[in-house]
Amino acid sequence: VNTAIARAKNPPEMARAFAEAVVAGRRAFNAGRAHIGVKAVASSPAEGVPV
Repeated sequence: VNTAIARAKNPPEMARAFAEAVVAGRRAFNAGRAHIGVKAVASSPAEGVPV
């Protein structure tokens, strides 16, 4: 990470990007995983879909 920041064209912006990525990762972790079902469930209606 240090090298990526040091060699970036805009080091402060790269550091900010890494910091925001860490926050985003923590938020995603805290949000939790979606329920894992046993079988797939269609999210769109099958009506009107040619077979």
